[in-house]
Amino acid sequence: MADTTPKDWQANQNRHTRFRTIVGVLRKYNVLTNLARQKNPDQVRAAFEELGPTFIKIGQILSSRTDIVKPEFANEFKKLQDNVRADDFDVVQQTIETQTGKKMAAMFASFDEQPFASASMGQTHHATLLNGQKVVVKVQHPGIDAEVALDISLFERALPLLRYIPDSSVIDLQEMVGEIKRSLFNELDTSIEVKNGSRFYRLNNHDDIICVPRVYGKYSTQKVLVNQYMPGTSIQHFLAQVAQADAADSHEYDDERTYLAHVLVENFLKQVFEDGFFHADPHPGNILLRELKPDDMGYRDSVPQKHGKLGKRQLPPYRLVYLDFGMMGTISPALMNGIANVVVAVTTENTRQVGKAILGISNRTGEVDEEEFFNDLAPFLGQYYNSGLGDIDFQGLLFEMVKVCRSNNIQMNPAVTMLGKAFGTIEGIVELLDPNLSMMDVARPFARRYMRENLNLRNELEDGLLATLQGLKDTPKLPSRLLSALDTFENGQARVNIVFSHRKMFIDRIDSMVNKVVLSVILAALIVGSSLLVQSHPDNSWITNIGIFGYVAAVVVIIGLLIGTLHSWYRHWRSK
Repeated sequence: MADTTPKDWQANQNRHTRFRTIVGVLRKYNVLTNLARQKNPDQVRAAFEELGPTFIKIGQILSSRTDIVKPEFANEFKKLQDNVRADDFDVVQQTIETQTGKKMAAMFASFDEQPFASASMGQTHHATLLNGQKVVVKVQHPGIDAEVALDISLFERALPLLRYIPDSSVIDLQEMVGEIKRSLFNELDTSIEVKNGSRFYRLNNHDDIICVPRVYGKYSTQKVLVNQYMPGTSIQHFLAQVAQADAADSHEYDDERTYLAHVLVENFLKQVFEDGFFHADPHPGNILLRELKPDDMGYRDSVPQKHGKLGKRQLPPYRLVYLDFGMMGTISPALMNGIANVVVAVTTENTRQVGKAILGISNRTGEVDEEEFFNDLAPFLGQYYNSGLGDIDFQGLLFEMVKVCRSNNIQMNPAVTMLGKAFGTIEGIVELLDPNLSMMDVARPFARRYMRENLNLRNELEDGLLATLQGLKDTPKLPSRLLSALDTFENGQARVNIVFSHRKMFIDRIDSMVNKVVLSVILAALIVGSSLLVQSHPDNSWITNIGIFGYVAAVVVIIGLLIGTLHSWYRHWRSK
């Protein structure tokens, strides 16, 4: 016991020191207020850089979560750079051998001692398996899981200790921290990425020109990830070449860019409407473009013709490679059906129909005024209907949509929010490749086909038949019901129910006003009664004391009402 006490004491000291550091930096840069009100993103970025690896990773996660933060914040967080010193090879070797229980020589024919990338959570090395397969090995930094857990717990503790955040905040800090916590811990558990990568490989590898690196679960553990190495460059480089060609009015890449755009769209929609499992972070850094040479394997691969045509067609000499399977989305059949309804509803350009479809895939966290929700929704949908693909800011649109839902007591399903973000990211790439291609135009046939394939015609016919029979059964009763209604009007017994929006708020305010009036009457009576007691019995001390007590009670209540009114005014002023 004596041996462990100094260690525990030192651990507590380190914890308290780190807590003071976090609180100090958050106060210095006014981080929580800036995050809650979505202002001054440069200050928040500077604070995260000062706080080190965990907070740098938090910023990097938020840079792709435009459903949580404004696009200005997301773009600022993209500037965050990992400044983490790579671990020595001895440390990496010890981590791999401890995690796998095997010597490195029993797994790898060669292993590059110098990493080609090092980030907050780990570093990545090139290696070759014993069978000659080239792989990339991602190894976590030692102790990073404990460091992240400590920083997140201290960050949560710091929330209520810092300056007051008004109720009018743009985002919910507690919800944001919860999302970050889940994302960080999922990334720390490499086994989750192993499962995701294996499933995505099975569903999408060799779908047209799509390639997915194989995950070697045999060599992967909670802190070690071994993936097949696939050569290629970020599609961002090709997009830059496309931009240069457009500037020069060159048509050099026209066929390739059109083909890439269609494959990206159709594969993503397949992930959504057929697989129910999609890549939730398909930004250009996670998609490689590999140009094949005649002697490369797969150069002459062919696939069946599309749209039911007979025969095969040869694939073009390039491949799209997906990377990074830490953030994936899963869609249940019921949710998939709801999403298909939304896509089909958008075709109608009817705000009410789209709003009802959105309500069908969302949760209600309180009383929902549907008419007000439809009215709030209209400006955003109108922007989508009336704008070209290149004119829509999908990041801003998604953030505002989430905010509208939250303000109307509607909680969007996290999978839907994730899908919206991924949809916007893919559409951003597609817009650069082929501005004439709209993902919605391609999505509608997918959605309709899904609904058609999942339509239970027999059940629909039975339901329709039952409804028809019930209508026929009630038809003879219509004349008598009509006469009864006319009699009611004639006798003056008709009653009209008027429904207006915000009726609960109106009733609450009326109730509050009545309570204040009643309280004022009671206070007036208390003051008058106390005055009568003091004046009518000046020689009777205990009756006089009762009167004085009445004065004191009235003064206390009045002061309380005054403080409450001033606080209400202050909150109203802060909200403005």
